[in-house]
Amino acid sequence: MFIVSVIAFILGIYAEALYALSLRPIAIFLMVFIFSAGILLRKKHQAALPLVVIAFMFIGALRIGMVSIDHQPVDIDNDHTIYEGSVVEASSNIKIVKLSEPASLAQIRTIYRTTEDISINDRVRIWGRLKELALAYNNPQVTSWKWLKRLEGTFYEIRGVTVSVTKGKDYVGSWRNMLREKIDNSRSKYAGIIKALTIGDATGIDEHTKTLFLRTGTSHILAISGAHIGIVTAFFFFLARIFFRMSPAMRYRGDDTRFAALLSIPFAFMFMVMAGSSIPTIRAAIMIMVYMLSLYFERGRSILNTVALSALIILLIYPHSIFMPTFQLTFSSVLFIILFTERIYPMINVKNRMIKWLLSSMLITLSAMLGTLPVVIYHFYGINPLSFIHNLISVPIMCMAAMPLSLIGILVPFGEYLLRLSGEILSFNIGILRHLDFGYIYPVIRPDLFEAVLYFTLVLSFLFVNRKHVKVLLIGILLPLTVVHSMFVYDQRFYNKHLCLHFIDVGLGESILIEAPKGMRMLIDGGGSYKGEYDIGRSILTPVLLSRKIRTIDYVINTHPHGDHIGGLFYIVKNFTVKHFVISKYFVTEDKFLDIMNVVRIKNIPVERWETGDHFTFNGMDFNVLHPDSAVTIENPNNASLVMKISYGKNSFLLTGDIESEIEHKLVLAGLAAKTDVLKIPHHGSKYSSSDHFLNVVKPHVAVLSVGRGIKGLPGEEALGRYKRSSIPVLRTDRNGSISICSDGENIRCNTTANSR
Repeated sequence: MFIVSVIAFILGIYAEALYALSLRPIAIFLMVFIFSAGILLRKKHQAALPLVVIAFMFIGALRIGMVSIDHQPVDIDNDHTIYEGSVVEASSNIKIVKLSEPASLAQIRTIYRTTEDISINDRVRIWGRLKELALAYNNPQVTSWKWLKRLEGTFYEIRGVTVSVTKGKDYVGSWRNMLREKIDNSRSKYAGIIKALTIGDATGIDEHTKTLFLRTGTSHILAISGAHIGIVTAFFFFLARIFFRMSPAMRYRGDDTRFAALLSIPFAFMFMVMAGSSIPTIRAAIMIMVYMLSLYFERGRSILNTVALSALIILLIYPHSIFMPTFQLTFSSVLFIILFTERIYPMINVKNRMIKWLLSSMLITLSAMLGTLPVVIYHFYGINPLSFIHNLISVPIMCMAAMPLSLIGILVPFGEYLLRLSGEILSFNIGILRHLDFGYIYPVIRPDLFEAVLYFTLVLSFLFVNRKHVKVLLIGILLPLTVVHSMFVYDQRFYNKHLCLHFIDVGLGESILIEAPKGMRMLIDGGGSYKGEYDIGRSILTPVLLSRKIRTIDYVINTHPHGDHIGGLFYIVKNFTVKHFVISKYFVTEDKFLDIMNVVRIKNIPVERWETGDHFTFNGMDFNVLHPDSAVTIENPNNASLVMKISYGKNSFLLTGDIESEIEHKLVLAGLAAKTDVLKIPHHGSKYSSSDHFLNVVKPHVAVLSVGRGIKGLPGEEALGRYKRSSIPVLRTDRNGSISICSDGENIRCNTTANSR
């Protein structure tokens, strides 16, 4: 009953966070259900139980909704001013500052992006401007980092420069810095990994090593988690239990276990503090401490209830954690380890202790892998089916040998020798991983929520298949449902008769995914950025494609090689199966373009150059290239953009790249521009495009504007005014999010992502 109530609490958080339900009726219904449940409980009526479960769901919705209640909009002055406050969270690139000045903004949490050495509790003065945290990349398959920060209660961002930093009295931070220096001065191999295992600082691990751990399915070891805190706590629990067992009276009463568990809690807390007290570390510590308390109160056998209680406590404090991969991975792995161990471990009837330990270790590793499979694929887009082998090697070496040695080494005098020994052990482990670096599958199609729930239900049903009602559920419902869903997905992929164009929100850039009849897939441009290292291809396009079950793309088309159109294509071409790569006639010597062409050459992908007059027919869809002309030389890459018209039945779509009014007039004079149903607005709505003459000829029923923040003047008010005067409705990715327009050959249907995130 308690476990069901916690699940209901989680569902309430999920529903409120995603759909922003009105809190007033939720609060009213909650009071009604609590009052009704109380009356029925007094009468010991069974109807009280579902009312309690529903009440928990409403409580979950109210808990996450309290964040928006606490958020009171403030008047933002666009002028620069001095902001002062204390740092409450810090990472290598982002600090969370709680403001104290100006007084009108006191207690407001803001994001400040800087790579400066600023720690928690430091007071900072910043010269800059306060902005509301703008939600970007609003696509249904992508969880926005800014959306998560808003769920935490951070709604604003300061853009400016640091004026001064006053070091706060952070004794924990000073202690951690001292430990960090001791590790660096020890001249140990893989000092970055040692810092990750002991003080939770993973910034010193190079990308090559991170990739190795990711490919082998062992990257979880590099982050302080429940396993690390559990090992440390178990070590002190073991020592404390030996001490208490010296008393025969305590041993006979079983108090040795109870008081050893109680005495171990401070050590779990101390390790959490030493590891940086990040939110994932705090969550792990809470989980371990709740379990130790359950042992003290002799509730250790109710381990599932203990896990549910841990989840409830964590979500009451950090309700947004339900959307974090660390939370999902921790609890899914723990639950599956518990269930598989209870069911299968008694079947291991082996007398040899070494073989029994090996089999039990394999059972734990495999159960954790099965329990986290959908979560890993959803968040990381790849999986290594052989990761249980890698974990069987790395977990004992790193967590039971290297980590304890490192912890002792940083805490005792002359511990640098132990740190060096730990470095040698880590070097040995990494050498093994490099030899066993195989089996990694990337990318893998992402499961949706229904598929993840279906997977978990199937696995658990097979685990308890000996129970009659479970067998009926499995054979009568789950297996037929799996077959039907698989057929539905296959039918949607290869027998779909609709043409859909998805204008992906890539900020100030452009990317269009075309899902054509009978399974043909095209990707036109890949977004990108002129500034910064944010990889649109990896962070936006990959989850969108994999969520739509796409690993193979028939045509990747680059209209022109500007960074906001080509930037995300490198990652896609490198990691996905691409059958054709299409460019216009102009070969540009820009680095990003040359990098992609190098990958295309290595992967032996056919390259096609399209120009005016080219015509293709794809499964009932006509594809006409209207520009550029092979006889004309164009210096401006924008005006060299591929312009394409897609016709499907009675409907048509005009895709214009970044052409300006000069090319628009040329298309009109050549008779190539004609009436269309959907127009992709040229050049992100620049004032130099979308001329009146062009719009009067094209006369679209709807226009789509792919745009975001970054360049002043895009979109131009003059261009938007011309669409308004022509009574052409405009859908914008910066306001409507991802825009999908589908045609059955007769009618057109538009869907947009609600801009709630």
